[in-house]
Amino acid sequence: MVFNPARRLAGRVFLWFWLTTLVTAGSAFWLSRAWNDAVALTTPTQRQIEALHKTNQLLADAAQRGQSLSRALRRTSRAVPYHLIVLNKAGDIIGPGAPGLLGPEFRQHLNNIQHQQAPIALQQQGRILLGPSHFGFQNNAYTLFLTDRKRPAEPFEMVSWWIGTGILVSIFLSWLFARSLVKPIHRIQQASQRLAAGDLEARVGLASQRRDELAELAQNFNRMAAQLQTMWQSQQRLLADISHELRSPLTRLQMALGLASQQPMETRTLARIEKEANSMEALIEQLLTLTRAEVQPAKFEQHTLSALLTTILEDADFEASQAGKVITVSCVPEITVTADQPLISAATENVLRNAIRYAVSRVVVTVSISSGYWYFQVDDDGPGLAEKTCQAIFEPFYRVSSARDRTTGGAGLGLAIAKAAVTTHHGTILAKPSEAGGLSVILKVPITQHHDPDKADH
Repeated sequence: MVFNPARRLAGRVFLWFWLTTLVTAGSAFWLSRAWNDAVALTTPTQRQIEALHKTNQLLADAAQRGQSLSRALRRTSRAVPYHLIVLNKAGDIIGPGAPGLLGPEFRQHLNNIQHQQAPIALQQQGRILLGPSHFGFQNNAYTLFLTDRKRPAEPFEMVSWWIGTGILVSIFLSWLFARSLVKPIHRIQQASQRLAAGDLEARVGLASQRRDELAELAQNFNRMAAQLQTMWQSQQRLLADISHELRSPLTRLQMALGLASQQPMETRTLARIEKEANSMEALIEQLLTLTRAEVQPAKFEQHTLSALLTTILEDADFEASQAGKVITVSCVPEITVTADQPLISAATENVLRNAIRYAVSRVVVTVSISSGYWYFQVDDDGPGLAEKTCQAIFEPFYRVSSARDRTTGGAGLGLAIAKAAVTTHHGTILAKPSEAGGLSVILKVPITQHHDPDKADH
């Protein structure tokens, strides 16, 4: 197997920073070569020699016409594509030449070669110096050089280009690296948030297109999510199967109980058997309701909110009055909502019955609307719960060991059914200590439901 460092996250980090360093160093090297101070001596081209001869001829013509040297140099400089540099016998630059165009080292080379007979071409910093060419003017000897018109770059300008190029190259490459590193991490973060919110179908997309540790992490996350989804579906199928299987022996038990009641037996024993059979039937019915709420697709229809809640509230009021307790209900808003009536009925009914069971004397129901949601809040004045256990009561078969235990009745499935029903409606349910001293349970359900084909076909 061939080792490829680009397939490992550490290798990618190393390669990106190494590439940045190499490109920056290469750019600096290229700029330093472009602006170096090295001097190259070459033989002038035919065109350059002709330029020297033309300049000498123009100066000779000016001398015959009796012009001054300074005027002759100015006129000649305009006639040739070079700057003229003229030195006297002492090596001083005279005339309209441009000594400011020459660096100190260039000036030194100029002085060193002014007595040479054959002309040469001297190149430094991207500029050229042609000469020398000796000529006489009004009985005085002079030396002529030609140089480019452009001014060499200042040292500060060269350093600025070098630093600026390095900064731009490193910023661009570093941005590409950071983007390639953060993008898959962001996808994994989004998928994990969806999974934590209860979406078991959350997956990290495009996980197989990379070949590093982040790709392995995304693939492991997808496998974990698939395992969780499989386990959850297996649990739901198991609950459904157990519920259906328990119905057969329960039915036979009830039939046997009916036959036994026709025989001379102790009444207390028959009553006890009947009570336990009824409890088992209620438990199985709750299990089936929970399974349907979590697995089966909802059938959303248009209902008025008052039609959904009126019957449930009336039944709850009757049940509370039988227990010597009072239910206070706020005015139900007249609004049309989209809902699965059996599921919403199961959710609100179980929350109400739970509050009635544990209330001391009073239950308050508040129905309201806000920001596209309708809220169903139930407060009781019972013993209440600690904040850390408020959300645990929505887990199946969960019971608190203090006031809310098995002696109060129920199997711990009512609030689990409510949570499953509300989740199916894309809403939320939460519990918190009530201002009345007991527990407050709040259902938050969207007014309008959007059909999800993937959920419906699940």
